[in-house]
Amino acid sequence: MVKLKILQTLGIFLLVAACLSAAELPSGSVSDAGNATISGSNGYIVIPSAETAWSGKNTTVTTGYSGVFTGSYAHVPYIQMGFASNLEMSLAIDISQEVDLLFGGKWRFARSQNSSMTFGMVGQMLNSTSVSRFAAQVYVNSTFNSTFIDWPSKTTLLIGYTFDGPLTSDIDFGMGYQTAFLPDVFKGKVDFLIDFGNASYSASPSGGNADSRGMLNFGLRLLPLQFLKSVYVSVDVRALDVFDAAGRALSASIAISYRAQ
Repeated sequence: MVKLKILQTLGIFLLVAACLSAAELPSGSVSDAGNATISGSNGYIVIPSAETAWSGKNTTVTTGYSGVFTGSYAHVPYIQMGFASNLEMSLAIDISQEVDLLFGGKWRFARSQNSSMTFGMVGQMLNSTSVSRFAAQVYVNSTFNSTFIDWPSKTTLLIGYTFDGPLTSDIDFGMGYQTAFLPDVFKGKVDFLIDFGNASYSASPSGGNADSRGMLNFGLRLLPLQFLKSVYVSVDVRALDVFDAAGRALSASIAISYRAQ
């Protein structure tokens, strides 16, 4: 518990430092992070990126599907929209023994050549077909260029809070890394993903439960491939909560994006 509090405090300081450095850098573009998290937000595996879905001056629409296998099977279709270059909205439906609705939104309020900062929220209607309960995860995160071991990486640091039942002093914390996987073999078309933290993609996830000991996730991402003039396809494979039997799961997803010209 003490170590976790230290990590959370360190994370807050790092987030503030990233914000200050972002304000000092000249304005410029930040490359798109790629596919979506399980909840439909642009990001890693369960940790959202501070980069919104790519849109430019026009709207981008992405429809996708994630399967989560824990011994039973969960279906998580989603739709994601990016618009006005700094706004994103998403809707995912987590279908297993219960049906959960996940409404996501993101506003990128700071952007520089190599970093972004975003305020986001995932509102949740849990067990929507029966006795529903409501929850929300709110967060501020920063995405910036760094290195993972010795590899160039797109790195995200997240601080947030989960509203689910009585209020507590628990703080959500997470980090994500995305770096090229065997670039000489895959020619920069496949990325390696890792994210970890003490919160999952939902307050009641079908796989990857971070409540007891946090969670560590790994994945591979086939970066968006252009099939038609404005249509892109991307694929993810993931291993969730790899160190804990209770939350361990495998997942795969496919997404099709239409980017208006």
